[in-house]
Amino acid sequence: MTDAFHSAMQWILAAEGGYTNDPADRGGETNLGISKRAHPHVDIRTLTITKAAEIYRRDYWDRLRCDEMPAGLALAVFDAGVNQGPTKAAKLLQLAVRVIPDGIIGPDTLEACHRMIIEASLPEFLSRRAVDYATAATQSVDHYLRGWMVRLFRLQIACLRLGARTPGDRV
Repeated sequence: MTDAFHSAMQWILAAEGGYTNDPADRGGETNLGISKRAHPHVDIRTLTITKAAEIYRRDYWDRLRCDEMPAGLALAVFDAGVNQGPTKAAKLLQLAVRVIPDGIIGPDTLEACHRMIIEASLPEFLSRRAVDYATAATQSVDHYLRGWMVRLFRLQIACLRLGARTPGDRV
């Protein structure tokens, strides 16, 4: 596990918490942030941190190419992928760094991520996430909106602490 992925996993586990089965949550049964809706083949109730880390690495961190981004931005993108879906996370990032939003992190997106300074790209990305949360038609916005906004504010602090370090740098 890279240092950047390990740190990001700690952030996600703290933000997501343990087992829930809230009828208002469209993800349904969820444990350690892994939902039954997104991962129907997983036994959510008995999910371990090790298995969750495998899923997070494969389906979110690697898919979004977070190892190739500045660490502060990688954490924000990873969190968006987990909480809003990888395709949406990619598109919101692409809009924030001003490339064509196709939902696939490729060389143009990565180059733009490195070209923009974190103090410019992070607020743009997080504000796009906030607007997406506020306009979510498929989730109980009144029930979750405040928690989502608190999550973004806490995330911004964590990301700015990481700043523009490359993912391999020690925190």
